[in-house]
Amino acid sequence: MNVGERVLGVKVAKTYPPRGNTQLLHLEAVTSFACSRCARTKKARLVAVRNKRLLCNGCYGRLEASALQEEQAPTPHDEELAQVVVEELDSGLPYSVINTGFTVEWKFYVRAEHLLHGTCPVPTAMADRAAPQEPLDLTFLRGRYRIKELDRQKGIRLDTGGTEPLLTGLKWQPFVLPGTRVSVRWDTWRQLRLSYTPLDSPVVFGGTVVRYAHDPRIMTRELAAFDARVDRVEELVLITLRELGYLDEKGRALLPRQALVRNTVERAQPERPPRKKIDGAIQRLLSRGLLAWQEGSVNRAGMLHYPARGGERTVPLLCYAPALREANREDLRHAEPEVAYSQAAHRVAGHLMRIGHLGKEASAEARAAYRDDHQRAGLAGPHELPRGFTYVREHERGF
Repeated sequence: MNVGERVLGVKVAKTYPPRGNTQLLHLEAVTSFACSRCARTKKARLVAVRNKRLLCNGCYGRLEASALQEEQAPTPHDEELAQVVVEELDSGLPYSVINTGFTVEWKFYVRAEHLLHGTCPVPTAMADRAAPQEPLDLTFLRGRYRIKELDRQKGIRLDTGGTEPLLTGLKWQPFVLPGTRVSVRWDTWRQLRLSYTPLDSPVVFGGTVVRYAHDPRIMTRELAAFDARVDRVEELVLITLRELGYLDEKGRALLPRQALVRNTVERAQPERPPRKKIDGAIQRLLSRGLLAWQEGSVNRAGMLHYPARGGERTVPLLCYAPALREANREDLRHAEPEVAYSQAAHRVAGHLMRIGHLGKEASAEARAAYRDDHQRAGLAGPHELPRGFTYVREHERGF
């Protein structure tokens, strides 16, 4: 196929060299399709075409790996390593779906887009049974043994007009992070229940307090722009590595140095730093232990794997590993509180709200309000709103 042709109604933005009867394509937009090999519904820009059948890029990589099992390839060139392909994460679609006829249950991992738009993915089993025009009631719960109600919301709608069915109109709690696992139960024609599973002990993951069961890969990817605390070029390097690198189950992000440098230059806005500055930033991050070297491999299609696979070309990879430790009292004191909402009228104290992981920035009004309240309270330290947060002034909530 060629650039500009259409697959699944979407234009092809880039093509990779054909491998026998299979070719990997990069589409202009994310689209949903069923993989003919693993039979799973995928949502991605990368899709492979094999004898007019569609493959996800994961299955494409596995086919390439098996074809090369006995072949030892030479060391790849710098230009090849700068163009490696990384398998994309799933897009938060429902999994472990159970439909008994009376209830529909499923799980999913919250993504930044769910938090940003107030949505929740649903399986077709619910979409087929629910009446889209009828509003639904929803309850948020926490716990495994002692269940606690966090919030109740009304007027939730089912939207079946997009690529995937969604619940719309949700208001996620401030402490919910991208990567949080949610279990959903829908008693047919009755209330929805969304449950978070608390960890035995809260942890600090890459500088962020995490209270609930989660996927470290999604947190590494979608919290990347929030908790970097280094100079500008080092920050660009870390964000690029976390947002584009290969992710393992521990949330480690890995990329060849050549790909990291190229993508850091291309993504930097408004001014692109010289490559020498990026090389210097990488060296400083290595010397401080924020990055480390690991060994991975690349197959003939340029698909990156970690750990290295037999028969593939081994390559050195720069690795970001999120710092993980048990949260202490000081961490929890500064984290988003777990608020049990009620309908009774009450005062809500002024507080910070995390928005960096949603790709948002605080408004000028919020920054001014924080500066004013911080100074009036006589608090020590800078009066400027921390990056990645907005400020909500004291107000009344409830009836």
